[in-house]
Amino acid sequence: MKIGISGGTGLEKLIATTLKDYPLLITASEYDLKKEKFEIIPNVEFFPEFLNHNYIEEFGRNCDIYIDVSPSNKIKYLVSDFAQYFNKISYILFYNDGWKFLKLSKNSHLSYYKEFSISKPFISLPEIDREFLLSILEKENFANDENWIYDLSKKEKKVLELSKKKEHNFDFMKGQYADIASVSCSDNSVAISQMNSVNISLDFYKENLKKFMQLSKENPFFLEFKYERFKILIFKQGRFIIKGTKEKNTAFYIFYHFFGF
Repeated sequence: MKIGISGGTGLEKLIATTLKDYPLLITASEYDLKKEKFEIIPNVEFFPEFLNHNYIEEFGRNCDIYIDVSPSNKIKYLVSDFAQYFNKISYILFYNDGWKFLKLSKNSHLSYYKEFSISKPFISLPEIDREFLLSILEKENFANDENWIYDLSKKEKKVLELSKKKEHNFDFMKGQYADIASVSCSDNSVAISQMNSVNISLDFYKENLKKFMQLSKENPFFLEFKYERFKILIFKQGRFIIKGTKEKNTAFYIFYHFFGF
């Protein structure tokens, strides 16, 4: 049984140690902004980028169980698309009034629990109880096809009652919610655009990110932040530009951890 882990938060390395007896495929890991590289996780099949819809074969078809501990809701719903399409069980770490850890059966989908909405900035969310999360996976029987949910803050497990809300079209797997990165070598920058329609509240990001980065410019249409050696612009229509790098993974790391739309 091969387990696919969608990471990018540092949790994937801990899970790899906990599940070391299984064949593992991992996408993304802890990211070093100075070196602009993902940390390589030894003794597993590792892809140094965030999971996207192009991994339909490597991750989707070739893994038997999915575990998502990524920082982005888009990635979580993509994993759930893969799971339902290929009729496989998934485990998803999800923030909904506190951290929850869900097991979804083969015929379930994350949207049956909660409709998709853009992520809150991952950096602003409460700390995850890593030890408790790992203890759940350590004891888990992966063969059981069932729905349950753990509230990680209360350490409570409940049966997860789900109902199909509408016909599912696998839009995340089809790339209709993809984030597209474009590199400008002349400008030493990377732009990220969304395939889906986005209209964000600049005031929300201005308020929620002031503890983490410096606001250097603002007007009704965009905000500019400074973070370490980078300049970051976000526009009301969802366009994201980071100056000071030509590395797509750097752009995605900052985008998913600090913005998330």
